[in-house]
Amino acid sequence: MTKAALNRFLTEYPAALNDGVGAIFVGAGVSMAAGYPSWSELLSDIAIELEVDSKNVHDLAALAQWSILESGGATRVRNVIKSEIGPEKPIPETVEIISRLPVRHIWTTNYDRLIERAFASISRPLNPISSPKDLALRVTPGASLLYKMHGSVDRLDDVVISTDDYELFRSKRGPYLPLFQAHLTSMSMLFIGISFTDPNIRHVLSLIRESFTEAPPEHFAIVRAPQKTDFATEGEFAARNAQHKLWTKDLKRYGLLAVEVNDYAEIPALLRQIEKRVAARRVWVSGSWPVERGGSESADIHALAEDIGRRIGETGRHLVTGAGLLVGSASLSGFLGALRQGGGWDLERRLIARPFPQPLAEAQPNREEWSALRLELARQAGIAIFIGGAKVVEDKLDVAEGVEQEFEIAKSTGVFLLPVGASGGAAKTITDMLFGSELPSSGQDAVRPTDKELKELSAPWLLDNKDGRRKLVSLVFEIIDRITRAA
Repeated sequence: MTKAALNRFLTEYPAALNDGVGAIFVGAGVSMAAGYPSWSELLSDIAIELEVDSKNVHDLAALAQWSILESGGATRVRNVIKSEIGPEKPIPETVEIISRLPVRHIWTTNYDRLIERAFASISRPLNPISSPKDLALRVTPGASLLYKMHGSVDRLDDVVISTDDYELFRSKRGPYLPLFQAHLTSMSMLFIGISFTDPNIRHVLSLIRESFTEAPPEHFAIVRAPQKTDFATEGEFAARNAQHKLWTKDLKRYGLLAVEVNDYAEIPALLRQIEKRVAARRVWVSGSWPVERGGSESADIHALAEDIGRRIGETGRHLVTGAGLLVGSASLSGFLGALRQGGGWDLERRLIARPFPQPLAEAQPNREEWSALRLELARQAGIAIFIGGAKVVEDKLDVAEGVEQEFEIAKSTGVFLLPVGASGGAAKTITDMLFGSELPSSGQDAVRPTDKELKELSAPWLLDNKDGRRKLVSLVFEIIDRITRAA
């Protein structure tokens, strides 16, 4: 894999996801990482029955076709799929990360239910579309869509596996094609776990070629390079390796830029980098301040939160908010102001809000619900800015425990912690805890500002006037830019 290909992938694909135009195609390699068989392994018993060697049969769809002809029906092949693909295997990390990425459209030729189970494990809505008829159904609001082009193990009467199925795909499953072609035109597609020996992938590539004979849109493909341990002899390895190199070059005809790995086990690390870069565009503004307090102090906190929210909007980032007292509304106001000034709201994509239900007078908040909301906010964000965090107790300001809890949750989920100590309250307490701590403050693993930056963020005079606040906001975003580049 060239460094240029890797850099393009780590730069362009996260941007596509954040812009709402990133899609994913999941190939057989992902299922194999979970313990499911390859195509050749899936049909090995059938090959023995037919007295052929599946390893030497390059057209595995033909092997399934021969079995159907010999047995007089597809029952034997379907039973093999049911017994080999039906059992629930542990969900691999690659699929877990996919379920967390802000991707709305996922394509696959796999029959298993790994993706469905991964989404269900985090209570994220997903609409599987395993039959062309499913395309006509109303989509669940907010759900991602999983297009199972070749069917699903839970609907074995409608899977694509034989030569007849491929040849009649356009007449039986044709409604998938214009949608797939539209996504290839308008989105950046990431192909994971594809192999040039997989007849499913050859079929998909032919569809791309059919749609774009010249200058196709660019996409990315994470592919596994052949390894010496895969082959019995040096000659076999050399031949397959030469074939692989030619194939990866040929992928450019389909607009696919190959990002090579030596083993499928390397894919999660790549996707974690994608996830981290996506999250770096999502900024959680955590904090609160008693509205009844009034005075210049409250006005300064409000102005600071509003300025930070506005800068989040102006720099193309996403706002994550729990709509906390004063700080939440002020940051949201600034953020919306920036979006309006830019000529468009784009709220569905760039505003991630989980408002905390406020109890009636004399009633207590639902602590369990609030904790769940805080965890959801932390999972959505890559950076957490802490502003203020105070409450009134017996006519005196005290630290708000809720903001301290948000700090602990953000810390446990690996969010970059950025307290503005000059704003006082919990933000000052958090600054004191981070100052001199062993948490990394530089490089790819940074989760806090440097001690020098924490000290600069804590200068109380910065809140006294507009110029000071401007400097404070600039410092906050200089830190954000630094850690984003490091990621």
